[in-house]
Amino acid sequence: MLKRRPQFLYIVLLPLIIAAAGVLSYYTWETASRYEELGELSIARSWLFLANEKVDRIESLIIDSDNAVFRLVDLADPASFRERWLPIVERISPSVRAVMILKADLELVEYVSRAAQREQPQFLRLFRKHIAPEIEVDALTTEQLRHLHTTINGTSYLISYMVTTYEGETFVIALHHDTGYLVREEFPRLVGNEEGGAYLNIVDEDSRRIFGDSLAQVADYLVGQRFPTTLYRWRLQVAPKDAPLLQEQARRREFNKAAMIALSVAIMLVGVGFLLYAIVQERRLNALKSDFIANVSHELKTPLSAVRMFGEMLLTQRIANEQKRKQYLEIIVREAETLSALIENVLDFAALERGKQTYAPEEAAIDEIVSRAVETVRHRVEGSEITMFVAESTPRVLVDAQAVLLATINLLDNALKYGEGTPIDVNIDVQQREIAISVRDRGPGIPRGEVRRVFDRFYRVRRPGQHQRGSGIGLSLVKHIADAHGGRAWADNAPDGGAVVSFSVALDARGRGRRLESEPRLPDPRESVSS
Repeated sequence: MLKRRPQFLYIVLLPLIIAAAGVLSYYTWETASRYEELGELSIARSWLFLANEKVDRIESLIIDSDNAVFRLVDLADPASFRERWLPIVERISPSVRAVMILKADLELVEYVSRAAQREQPQFLRLFRKHIAPEIEVDALTTEQLRHLHTTINGTSYLISYMVTTYEGETFVIALHHDTGYLVREEFPRLVGNEEGGAYLNIVDEDSRRIFGDSLAQVADYLVGQRFPTTLYRWRLQVAPKDAPLLQEQARRREFNKAAMIALSVAIMLVGVGFLLYAIVQERRLNALKSDFIANVSHELKTPLSAVRMFGEMLLTQRIANEQKRKQYLEIIVREAETLSALIENVLDFAALERGKQTYAPEEAAIDEIVSRAVETVRHRVEGSEITMFVAESTPRVLVDAQAVLLATINLLDNALKYGEGTPIDVNIDVQQREIAISVRDRGPGIPRGEVRRVFDRFYRVRRPGQHQRGSGIGLSLVKHIADAHGGRAWADNAPDGGAVVSFSVALDARGRGRRLESEPRLPDPRESVSS
């Protein structure tokens, strides 16, 4: 149950981290979007201020014209209005096309128009039928200026009107503004199509353009403002000239924002993945170290037990003959050599782990070093035939002879352990830039999928129902020695059965000599190697 708990924690932790990354991404997106909206709102407010200023100018023009006309009306003599207004109409109210003075029941008292004679009756009929019913005389306060903006048969009409009294009688004064004149003459002057870095236009309730160009292409940055009292069925729209650029920048910001958040989440998840991988690898390494301690203890105990047992037999002098005595002494020496080799491996590996492993380069013959290793191992074991093949003209190179000897012995020990008593071949091959030492057995070989792992620290090939002796650090030392000598280490299965494990040293004596004298490179934990 205890072994399952860490795995359970990983299963629970990963979704929680992903959920946290999602929540963080959401709030990051929301915050960025909010700041972007605040920026857009600031832009919109600046353009809204411009729109309000333009609307106020148009409103003021119309209302000033209304007041100027209303001041000319004399209800004591309505007929005199024509003579007072028409001479100065272009100066005080150029947009006013007609003026009507009506009683409370909207009966016409006086009608003055600047239109052609034939158009005047047509407008009066239209006024009585469509406009007059919308004028709420009873709801108005005296001297209160009101406006009626309506569309009749596709034509826009603006009527300004005011209720007033004279000698106890109620009158309505109504002005007809020429909206066409406003669009043609006043809007270009008061609004302008381009001003202050902005595009402007005026549209009706159905978004049909009354004045200016279409702003559909900059709709995302469009600000509209209705006319509050006069042309209230129309609205003025404003958009910045650089709106297309702003739209492109907004799209780019959206993409960059999404990309940065996605990248951040990906980096976070990758980091979590590496963390989990490192935890798993650390657990695996700790388990391998525990196995290593157990294996080393076992490997130390076995030869020590043999040495003790045969030593005690010799000490008690319970030996049948001199031949048996010599046999026991050979066993003690052989087990002592095995014990010595194991301790030497462990000490070398400990120095390697602490970064204190050093090498003493000297010019030596590789074939002689390998021959010594073969003879050393041959004295330790019985039953395995070891054959050595040496290439012609093997050159002398700058190496640490003791290190190469140790690497070769480790290859031979590996072949003896896993070769199951089969013949062993040792081959020295001189190549273009290196000398390769290969040891081949004729055992079951390396299981498929584990070839790359044989050089991992503490790793040992496991087969069902078998227990192989060894510490799991032999091939790790081989690889490090090969790397320190500018070579490499590799393993493979022979086509006709058995495993071939090899390492090489570089032929460049001067270059390798400098490398050997420098601080050796520690093995990457992810490259942890062993047998």
